Amino acid sequence: MDTIEDIAIIGAGGVAGLTVLRELALIDECGRTYVDCENACPDTRRFNIIGFEQKHELGGTWFTDDYQLDPPMPSQHVLNTEQYDSVKVIRGEHTYAPSDEQLENTSINNQISTKTDPSYCNWSRCAIWPGLYTNVPEIYMRHSTSERSDEPLNGLGPFLTHEQVRQRLLEFARTEHLDEHIRFNTEVYNVKKAGSKWTLTLRVSNPHNDGGDLWYQQCFDAVILAQGSYSIPFIPHYPGLSEYVSKFPGSVLHSKSYRDPLSFKDKRVLIVGGNISAIDIGQYLDQVAKEVLISRNLSHELYLSTHMTRCTNSFKNIQSISRFIPQTKQIELTDGTILEDIDAVIFATGYHIELPFLEEGILEYSTPARCRFPSSNSRVKGLYQHVFNIEDPTIAMVGKVVAPPLFRTLESQAAAIAGVWTGQRKLPLKQEQYAWERRRLETVRESMFHKYGV
Repeated sequence: MDTIEDIAIIGAGGVAGLTVLRELALIDECGRTYVDCENACPDTRRFNIIGFEQKHELGGTWFTDDYQLDPPMPSQHVLNTEQYDSVKVIRGEHTYAPSDEQLENTSINNQISTKTDPSYCNWSRCAIWPGLYTNVPEIYMRHSTSERSDEPLNGLGPFLTHEQVRQRLLEFARTEHLDEHIRFNTEVYNVKKAGSKWTLTLRVSNPHNDGGDLWYQQCFDAVILAQGSYSIPFIPHYPGLSEYVSKFPGSVLHSKSYRDPLSFKDKRVLIVGGNISAIDIGQYLDQVAKEVLISRNLSHELYLSTHMTRCTNSFKNIQSISRFIPQTKQIELTDGTILEDIDAVIFATGYHIELPFLEEGILEYSTPARCRFPSSNSRVKGLYQHVFNIEDPTIAMVGKVVAPPLFRTLESQAAAIAGVWTGQRKLPLKQEQYAWERRRLETVRESMFHKYGV
């Protein structure tokens, strides 16, 4: 592996991005961290690090921006393609994106200006609703360098409100002077590799540019993917769904756009999915809705099965959807049952794992049975220890693992990247890395590959 100096962090404003940014920023030119090393030189940084964050403030998933919403569903144009279950289709292309030739001599100081594309949706809003709180204790929601806070837990102890989590991130970034490395309002539109360099195409949302967008490219030796997993909603494909949404506007949404249970007062609500978000939303709606139904594969073992089974049994569980019948506003299930008088459908079906800004072939993904494209239940293939791309370890992922001790897991991943990219540590041979991947698959199914603590 060539010497790494220039590093891009995609999604630098969230938990994963800030964690790995701190780790790499504390390494001197000799590969030593000056956190606990007397001989390290903090004035001689090993890496030139630039973080990119498409939001205008820190927080990532935990930055609510006054609970602004993404569209409740993909546009009707996207739905009509009948390929809305593809991340490439649901995210789409920016109509006015410059070509590589136009971007050839651009830089942060020499950008191209284009019109804003009102039809382009990058799904950058958060999925948090008022009153949301963590489902793991606060001790796992702070970095190892952060002291336990004396802040009141608002009667939720040992859990935290989403406001408290974001405040911790702001304090962490302020203490470590991390925001000086981050370019805000900057979407990474495309990532590709030519030779030994990664080229990032960057779109800057500039409210002072008469509503236009600014574009440029920049090259790096290595890239860290820290953008999180709660951005682009996954909508399973069902016959009739597109026409159903068109005929009954406002009756179908993804859970990312859920905000207020009172919007469903006295309604008969169908929640699609059997994961945590389905239960979270269901418990709020159960207090105000006429009826809450959960549609899921009843033969499928649930994530966190003991806890989740107990929770899902609080509602009426029905089989998976087979098709939507827009002519009569009915929904048919896989067991032949016909649902009538459903006022609202909420897809609590998770988010796309596949990253649409990566050029084809950089990462590979599994495609679950009965799916046409990678989905929310896919895994990233060829990823050693959930971090290093086995075929090209100059691109790494932080935050793919789902585990209760989130912050500590991120710290260990960041330390691993620092060790390998400074040359202080070496990865095993490729065949050994692939052997680890095979052993992991022997113990868990594909959809659980990145999940621990179940």
